[in-house]
Amino acid sequence: MASPNRDGAAFVTIDETQTTTQAAPARIRPGLLGLAALFAFIVLAQGISAPFQKDAEPQSAEWIQSIVRDGHWLIPRDAYGYIDRKPPLFYWLSATAAKLSGGTVDEVRARVVSLAAGTALAVCVLAWTAANVGIVEGWLAFLFLLGTYGYASRATEALTDMLLTFLLFAAYSAIYPLLDAPTTSRTFPQRTLLVGVILGLGVLTKGPVALVLCALSALLYLILTRRNPLPLIRESWIWQLLSVSIAFGAIWYVPAAITGGQKILRIIFAENFGHFMPTRLGGTGESYRPFYFIAARLLGGAFPMTLLIVPAALAFYTGEISTEKRRAVIYQISMPLAVLLFFTIASVKRDDYILPAVPGIAILCASLFTLDGIRGVAAKFRDVIAVAFTVGCAIAFFAAAIVAMFDVPAAPQLQLHSSDAAFFAIFIRGLAGLRIPFVICGIMLIVAAVLAIRSFRKRDVLAIASAFGLASLSASLLWTSTLRPGLAEWRSVKSFVPIVADRIKDNQLCIPTGINYELSYYYGAAVPDLTDPR
Repeated sequence: MASPNRDGAAFVTIDETQTTTQAAPARIRPGLLGLAALFAFIVLAQGISAPFQKDAEPQSAEWIQSIVRDGHWLIPRDAYGYIDRKPPLFYWLSATAAKLSGGTVDEVRARVVSLAAGTALAVCVLAWTAANVGIVEGWLAFLFLLGTYGYASRATEALTDMLLTFLLFAAYSAIYPLLDAPTTSRTFPQRTLLVGVILGLGVLTKGPVALVLCALSALLYLILTRRNPLPLIRESWIWQLLSVSIAFGAIWYVPAAITGGQKILRIIFAENFGHFMPTRLGGTGESYRPFYFIAARLLGGAFPMTLLIVPAALAFYTGEISTEKRRAVIYQISMPLAVLLFFTIASVKRDDYILPAVPGIAILCASLFTLDGIRGVAAKFRDVIAVAFTVGCAIAFFAAAIVAMFDVPAAPQLQLHSSDAAFFAIFIRGLAGLRIPFVICGIMLIVAAVLAIRSFRKRDVLAIASAFGLASLSASLLWTSTLRPGLAEWRSVKSFVPIVADRIKDNQLCIPTGINYELSYYYGAAVPDLTDPR
């Protein structure tokens, strides 16, 4: 745990309340948390106005439109008449934001709830880690989280996952004192009510999976700390918490089931049970992926933090992570383990399912850089990986700059997927034109590389961590602020739809086959299948 004389008394106040597992927590002052929130908001807001791509985001925007324009608060419908398949809290909040800001549902208004949730989540990670692990670890976890593309990119998506992750992290973090308090003092009615409400909001965001992930994470934590979970079943606060969360979730489920009848019940069953069960046992069988898909996506989505997972595991094995920090870190890494276990077993596997695992990985990696002066195998491995990544990013960036500026003929012959080829083309074009975002990224990478090399020679661990975080942040910012929006502009039908609308006038617009939510959103109405007899 961070001590006040190490981290500076000017920014830390000490709460004298003691727990059984660690000393008095260090808390960051609200003003400093406010500055952190402002910084996170600016970083995460990059690219928020980019056009929608594919189907998921524009369909969500149409459900928000259904609430704002038609008043369908209970069961929103998209332009084709298909009802919302998920609980509507995200759409309620987005519709409220749209109504309060003029009543128009555009890209920014459809994504603002995710941006707010992502900002709040980053600050919560900072505050919880500072209080339970250490001040330095809190700031590092905050920096690593913002520098993770898999996290930053989802803060500007009109989808429910970032809101669910924020609520899940808040509830799970609030349960920590309840699990570690002595049995004789486990009477926290206010905290139990608060956690129950937060989990209930999670149920209203994406269903009972919020309860399942939270319970599974707590179970894994008890197992990892060699504690018997069975006595907790007799604790009243667990059942009170569960009752409150279920009652809160029923605010929507009961009226929706009554109003929608068998149709909505089938959707609820498919979304909450059909996606988990295999096809032979009644599962939906959609979005089939191999069993290792979630693990692979987690390694890629949490990159570059995942480079540090092996030295972190090694630090636990060798005892290089101090005892007073170990329990809190284990508590948070139980969530990534629960996400990996649950969705690996589940029949349906999607990219967005990994998001609740990312905060725990950030806390784990941050704790790796404060080993209390111990320089064992894990610490040496950590330094080599961090410096190699930081310097490697700078070398790769300037090698690409040379390719772009001198038009090296071998570069375009890379065999890439269509999306990767498009990203590469935008990247090379930006480097060749010396656009400001690319120049800023290059400067940040140079600073990070120089800092990493000098710090490695001096064995300045915190400077190495800062260099690693700065390199991650610069690369992620370039991607979210320039490359990703550039690809969206390149592929979007947004600028093409007004030309189409002007040509067809009042005639019916159709597409050859299927449903295109991107087209229907920007067109402002359903664009039916030409083969549809209607």
